[in-house]
Amino acid sequence: MASADWTKPLAYIGLTTVAYTTFKLLRGASIYLHPSTLTKEYNPTGKNWALVTGATDGIGFGFCQELRARGFNVILHGRNETKLQKRAKELEAEFPATKTSIIVLDVVGVTNAIDEVGSQVRETLARNGGELSVLVNNVGGDSKPYTMLEAYTFEEAQETLDKNAVFMLQITRVLLPVLEAGRRGIVLNVSSISAYGMPFISVYSASKGFVDTLTRALEAECVAEGRNVDVMGLRVGPTRTSAFDVKAGLFVPNSRELAIGALNRVGCGEVIAWAYFWHSVQGVMFDVMPRSVLMKITAKKMRELKKEEEEKAKKR
Repeated sequence: MASADWTKPLAYIGLTTVAYTTFKLLRGASIYLHPSTLTKEYNPTGKNWALVTGATDGIGFGFCQELRARGFNVILHGRNETKLQKRAKELEAEFPATKTSIIVLDVVGVTNAIDEVGSQVRETLARNGGELSVLVNNVGGDSKPYTMLEAYTFEEAQETLDKNAVFMLQITRVLLPVLEAGRRGIVLNVSSISAYGMPFISVYSASKGFVDTLTRALEAECVAEGRNVDVMGLRVGPTRTSAFDVKAGLFVPNSRELAIGALNRVGCGEVIAWAYFWHSVQGVMFDVMPRSVLMKITAKKMRELKKEEEEKAKKR
């Protein structure tokens, strides 16, 4: 009798869960049907510029390639001038109709020297014409992944925060007036599934949570003040890069594929959106599965990745 009394409530719970999951999937999928407004809104003249941080490798270089393919001139940011010049030449050879410029600045140990970036960008615009209309805050990384919090040194923890949170905050602060000086601009902040809070990458996870919160706050601030700058977060999952050497597949795009998906989300109506469709499918599980179950699965996967990295390190 007691078990029968629970039949209806459990059925309702099950139906509610299925309905909620279906709603999340359909709502999430709908944003992938919207055509991108990137070129129409932010480069109607074909002369505007995008600045990409962490532009020499991985997702950052993928953004540079795809922005050039869509008619933007691109300012590459990085810390290694030789590598920046090499990448700029590669882009110029592949996309001769558009222009490049570089900015050399280390993201670790940020000082008020970052304030000079605004002047550097304005000089580039003055020489070449056009407006700065896109800022892609892509640079990031973990100085000591797959480890416990107490295993970080002060320098390692600070470096991870600088890469993912401090630098993007400061360069956005500096470049907002430059973006606003044009017809319309957009800030694209690259976030991560790790913002959910994951074991063995606690500092990195926390810094990506900062990215999400700043994105929402700045977007609300720009709307409240009627500024002509849009703000959007692009959440990403596992992506094959030179730094994350995993097998590409349906749920693991390469850098260029991720960049294409990300730029296609511009204008979808969400403040924070999954850049890549199949990552969004994975993301639904983070909403509907119990956190305790997810963390067990995640911890197992993170230990596997840690072991893989240790094996690769032995072979180097």
